[in-house]
Amino acid sequence: MSKTILEEVGLPESCKKVYGVIIEEGPLSSKEIVSRVSCSTRSVRYALKRLLENEYVERRPCLKDMRQTLYCANVDRLKSELEAFRRIQSL
Repeated sequence: MSKTILEEVGLPESCKKVYGVIIEEGPLSSKEIVSRVSCSTRSVRYALKRLLENEYVERRPCLKDMRQTLYCANVDRLKSELEAFRRIQSL
């Protein structure tokens, strides 16, 4: 079985869960992410930090409430990794 991109980078399981929720449901606040994954608030904060460092996730202001930050998938990074995956599979 081949490793996922997140496993190749060495990100923990909490990062995979958080990233999966963000990709499936779109931009979410950290509170919304905590309510959707079975991880503690601290684990979600750590996962978001690691995902931000590796540019898998971006921060965006919430236009409904400017005090909140939304986290969304970095679409450019996702597209480039999907293209790389397709190239590898075609070999």
